[in-house]
This record gives sequence, structure tokens and C-alpha cells, in this order.
Amino acid sequence: MYLLAYDDGCGPCTRFRNVVAFLDARRMMDYAGLDAAERLGGLESIPASRRHRSFHLVSPDGRTWSGASALPHLVALIPGGRPLSVAMRVPPVFSTAAFMYGVFSRLHDSGACRYGPGEPAASGATQNLRKHDKPMADFGVTDETSLP
Repeated sequence: MYLLAYDDGCGPCTRFRNVVAFLDARRMMDYAGLDAAERLGGLESIPASRRHRSFHLVSPDGRTWSGASALPHLVALIPGGRPLSVAMRVPPVFSTAAFMYGVFSRLHDSGACRYGPGEPAASGATQNLRKHDKPMADFGVTDETSLP
């Protein structure tokens, strides 16, 4: 099972996770907030200073991709996404995807969910849910601590 670690205290990040969970029809991924993923040891290969700067995708064998570099791998896990994933590895297409991810990341950094130096991460996936966000239980995930 792959692990998607995301900022569960951020509305746009939670919506991103909700979209991915909706598209993950084969249930190839588990989802955890950054703090829970850290506690589970899923982010050990990522320097501590970078763990709260983007989302991370961790493969069952422990390989980890972060931010824009994770997008082709993430898309490949979604049914029908393999052709797009291959296309995303072509430099001009990847550059476009990385630019779009950068725009999304700036939305995160400009919001109230931004982590400052020494600030703890927000806790609880439902802490900052907006009206259209769905709790993790709606996607079959009831307890982040039970993730591998």
C-alpha cells in the first residue's frame, strides 16, 4: 500500500487528498497527515526541514517522492492514469505540471495553515475542514494510526 502524506490542517491540501482518494478506485493508497506519517516513520528518508513543505508519496518498499516529483508516480496509481504519468515524465510536460504544483503550493503557503519556524503542525484531519471537505472516514480510512 502506498502512503500519501499531506498537511491535514490545510483546506486546499485536504481537498487535494479528497480528490486523490476519490480517484483511487483500486484503493492503492492510505492517507495520513504529516504528523501521523512522521510518527509512523514513513517520512524518515526526508530531511526534517523539508517534511512540512509538500505532500509526500511513500511506496510499499520505502521509496519516497515529494511535491512535483511525486505527481507522475501518484497519477500512475489512479486507474487510467498510466499514459498521463508517462507523458508527465517528458520535460516540457513535467515543467508545466511542476509550475501548476508551485501555484498550488503558494496557495498553501499564503493561507492560515502555513507552518512557521518551530510551529507544530495542525493536528486532526477534521480540524480545518471546509464545507465541501469530507472526513477521512468517508473514504474508508477511520484511524490514521493503523496505517503501515
